[in-house]
Amino acid sequence: MRKLKPLKICWILFFIPAFSFCQELASNQISYNQKTYSLYPAILTELPEIPSPLTTEDGTEVVIGHTKAGEYILFPVTVENGDFLNYKKYQRGKGRQLEVDSTDFPALAKMGIHDEAALDRVRTITGKSISEITRIGRPMQYSRAGFISADENIISVLKGDNHLIKALNLIHPEMAKPLFHVWNIILEGVKQNVWTSEAMQVDYILYNGRQVYIKWQGGRGWQESIFNDEILGQYHLEMWRELDSSEKKISVRKLSHAYCGRNG
Repeated sequence: MRKLKPLKICWILFFIPAFSFCQELASNQISYNQKTYSLYPAILTELPEIPSPLTTEDGTEVVIGHTKAGEYILFPVTVENGDFLNYKKYQRGKGRQLEVDSTDFPALAKMGIHDEAALDRVRTITGKSISEITRIGRPMQYSRAGFISADENIISVLKGDNHLIKALNLIHPEMAKPLFHVWNIILEGVKQNVWTSEAMQVDYILYNGRQVYIKWQGGRGWQESIFNDEILGQYHLEMWRELDSSEKKISVRKLSHAYCGRNG
């Protein structure tokens, strides 16, 4: 059975984006309720009176960061498609964040959720066979720890993810968006030649009224993707937050069962 640590379940429960609107003044400023705010790398001494996350009228997405010095940063974190990247040539950027593998998963591309009956008929993903993806996803293959346990294959993992998404009443893009928001914060730091959360002095971000703590640092090398895509992992990223009293009543066992589903 695929096991989940409670921590990994906890932080996603209130990560559903909330949308508000404001008028943008310039590429490095936004205006909200007749107040103007500067975006990163500007440092703000007072908490901006805006929702976090915030979506402006032109579609710019912004998240509030809190520094260890008690100051605030407004990060532009818009999820969007950039150029196709070759990370091995040190190209860095957002890549294709809105792109979905519609060839292998047409239901996912159309509805944001997998058709599990169709998953049973999938034989290749991004041109690689299911057996090959499963093999290289095992421990001591592409990764020492691995991505797929001995009692799983890539299809059972996709089904387990799908069960969890349904149990949370979400679709996959809604789950992915907050992760891209955090990744885009990292990219904003990279633009300023800041490579770690320690160097940026950020300890948490405000997300739908919650303090979500984040910590990241670069790795010593790249982690190859198990698919034929542009992705190469480089960063070690941790995210967590404290549970409130109502969340502590949620059964982690129930969510774990929803995740594992048919994996037994």
